[in-house]
Amino acid sequence: MASEPFDRGSFRDPSSRVVVDGERVLRTLSGRGMADWRALRESALFPRRTADGTLIDATQQSEDTLTHPLVPFWSYPYEWPFSMLKQAALLQLDLLEDAIAEDLTLKDATPYNVQFIGTRPLFIDIGSFRPLETGEPWLGYRQFCQLFLYPLLVTGHAGIPFQPLLRGSLDGISPGDAREMLSGKRRKPGVLTDVMLQARADRSVTTRDVRTELSQAGFKKEIIVANVRRLRKVIEKTVWEPDGSIWSGYSGCDHVSTQRGPKTEFVTRAVGARRRALLWDLGANDGHYSIAAAPHADQVVAMDGDQLVIDHLFRHLASGGPSNVLPLVVDLSNPSPGLGWRGWERKRLEDRGRPDLTLLLAVVHHLVIGANLPLAEVVEWLASMGGEVVFEWVPPSDPMAQKLATNKKPWEIHADYTETACRALIGERFQVLGEEQLEGRILFHLA
Repeated sequence: MASEPFDRGSFRDPSSRVVVDGERVLRTLSGRGMADWRALRESALFPRRTADGTLIDATQQSEDTLTHPLVPFWSYPYEWPFSMLKQAALLQLDLLEDAIAEDLTLKDATPYNVQFIGTRPLFIDIGSFRPLETGEPWLGYRQFCQLFLYPLLVTGHAGIPFQPLLRGSLDGISPGDAREMLSGKRRKPGVLTDVMLQARADRSVTTRDVRTELSQAGFKKEIIVANVRRLRKVIEKTVWEPDGSIWSGYSGCDHVSTQRGPKTEFVTRAVGARRRALLWDLGANDGHYSIAAAPHADQVVAMDGDQLVIDHLFRHLASGGPSNVLPLVVDLSNPSPGLGWRGWERKRLEDRGRPDLTLLLAVVHHLVIGANLPLAEVVEWLASMGGEVVFEWVPPSDPMAQKLATNKKPWEIHADYTETACRALIGERFQVLGEEQLEGRILFHLA
């Protein structure tokens, strides 16, 4: 067994603990955990699902240790757009139904057991499978509702973004909170059965051992399958189709393959100078530059704070785009922090992999003028990543910068937001590899 400490995201399960050791993942199993693994390995589910890429592969290395391939970049459900969470929910249900057919079950139902390889959902928690006990109900139903179903319902039916709710509570949305958010949507699929009745049951339960009561009731596995299929229909019918957002019309994925011009050419030269392991596109919008960079990087992470544009990008990529682009909803002025026990269970954005190249195109004015961040802080943050940067300077006189400053007095904008200060800050932390003037803006390639 490796001497590396267990990953903090796995420490709650005493039967299955994970260590990331270089380019591989090691999973140490208890005696019970090994028995569960053997039951999964000997089932028809394991080879079928690993072959189609929806279940992570596993190889037994020693008496108590498995090895898994490394996920290129870790993400969390509070960074996913609606369509990504929906795909993860459907995979969870499909795997559970497959498991039931093999007299197995999944002991939990959390989206933290799913990662995305580009737009493909991958179930990563081998330790979640175990044999189904006779008469046992689906004990993960409540967790599935709180972390999958309710977030989809409140966004799809009420237009409330689920990302802040999941980031605020790693246990998800409670039945009572979901009831309040969906009180006027009782006729929508899933709301009455899975939200209102659950909330009512919550109020009536005190110290009763509900788990034992359900088990003693003698559930047949056909009941679980029927519930899974019902939930699948609810989720398939739940859609999120807002009229638009601030930036959803700024550019369109339908023409990304034909966009050309000096900016694209400058970025393409910088990106194509050498192959990168990890590239970040910050403020990615429709993903034009992420897609352009994809042939030159092992992994591209496209981040934008607008859920709708990232949802559009996810669907565009899923319909035939490059498979190494991961679209995430990230507010750059307030990126994902460390969460959970001691802030270690869910890693902050920067601790999941430092980029070899970062694109910050047409974003700096949003950070300095829109979010009131000093330019010095932005440059320092970019430099702290340790890689190269393609940076677009947007002057205060730019029409978009002026629009952001409409309701601000001149003294309310940080004094370092000038070209002179920008060049000085860049010079302190970077070497300029390339520079190009572009209609008042300036493109820099920095290292």
